[in-house]
Amino acid sequence: MVNKLILFLFLIAPLLSNSQEYVDILDVSYSKSDQTAFDNSSDKTVISIFDSKILTPIVLNKETAIITGFDFSIKDLQLDVNTAYSKLYYTRIKLGVNSQHSERWSGIYVLLPIISSDYKKLSLDDVYMGALAVLTYKKHARLNYKFGVYTGNEAFGFYVTPLVGLYYLSPNSNFEFSGLLPGLFDLNYRLSPKTKVGIDYKGSSEGFKIHDAQFPNSYVENNTLEFASYLQNNALIENILFRLKVGFTTNTYEVYAIGDKIDLSITPLKFGDNRTVLNSVMEYSPMIKLQAIYRFSLNTK
Repeated sequence: MVNKLILFLFLIAPLLSNSQEYVDILDVSYSKSDQTAFDNSSDKTVISIFDSKILTPIVLNKETAIITGFDFSIKDLQLDVNTAYSKLYYTRIKLGVNSQHSERWSGIYVLLPIISSDYKKLSLDDVYMGALAVLTYKKHARLNYKFGVYTGNEAFGFYVTPLVGLYYLSPNSNFEFSGLLPGLFDLNYRLSPKTKVGIDYKGSSEGFKIHDAQFPNSYVENNTLEFASYLQNNALIENILFRLKVGFTTNTYEVYAIGDKIDLSITPLKFGDNRTVLNSVMEYSPMIKLQAIYRFSLNTK
């Protein structure tokens, strides 16, 4: 079983961790954006987010592995001025395959069923479908390139996101950059064997069906841009990384009527977007995040 796990991690590492040396099996975080203001109002809300990601493997052979796992998050906030706090839930199942096409090329292809709502009246209307396809070209052990697409439907409509990525590790292994734009990048520098400092960015778009008396027959679309600097340390347990992040984030959490959708989104463009926002616009706010990552080293003998 251990040998199969190591084989699987070698197969998927170029995409899922953007590295040839490790892969992150579990990622859990809690963040708080304090005193997020509403536009043209003195009222503010606190946005609290619990987020978790799990990855589990099923190895078929040396060239192919099944990818399984799930993401789960809870967001707690006010959707408008003088409203009660709402909880929004996002569950995404990962089911796909990683294939080693040649010595330099590999591909990952994943279906991503999504349940996204306030979980008050779950039905098939709260279920959406996404898909991911990414090809990785391995230039050498410290450099690879990625090209792909992420597509699917959400409560707000159909979207397509082209992806381009890069991973680079310096010869002395002190400087590391990984990115899969437009959604993710991470740049860090090793201060000691147990400590790193870095900056990262996370961008995401998601929709939530809501069943709320304050906003009947509605959905929430949230677009997040999160920038942070962080301190990372794994002195307590070698394979568990603890990160303290400080930065700022923008969140929209715009409420729309359930039938008010866009025609098509090709990131960052939206076509046929004539929707009417039903709540107040949020401004950017400072953020603090605590994060724990279980990282499996591919150099483990």
